[in-house]
Amino acid sequence: MTYFLHAIYYVALLALIARLLNPRVLQTDKPYYFAVNVTFGTLAGALILKPDLSLLDGTLPFVALSLFVWLLDLAAARWPAVKRLAAGSPIRLVEDGKPVAANLRRLHMTDADLQARLRELKVAAVADVEMAEMETGGRLGLVMRRP
Repeated sequence: MTYFLHAIYYVALLALIARLLNPRVLQTDKPYYFAVNVTFGTLAGALILKPDLSLLDGTLPFVALSLFVWLLDLAAARWPAVKRLAAGSPIRLVEDGKPVAANLRRLHMTDADLQARLRELKVAAVADVEMAEMETGGRLGLVMRRP
């Protein structure tokens, strides 16, 4: 019964934290958001299995991590260098209809990988793309050439 009650408490705590933090934290569009989500889940799982630990002692790591995420988001919104450090920057893969080979190598992508990603977005050929960037969350952002 103790495990059950701890599970309910920590799930409720996670729901409250998710509500209070920036809603983007629940998305994994930035690498550090993904890491935070995994950490929150791992922490909750570990604490549910430690019923001898007081709820206050179990709550403190959540508060500390939430405060860290909030401060990091605040700093990233204010200072571009912090944003680049925490979230990264998009990487240009196509420029003027031509693949940027150095950046493809940097991401361990081949021309075939790029073409496959473009086909997923209903783009027939690289030449049809004015600019394409790998966004920090792994999505491919496109600007198509004008006809």
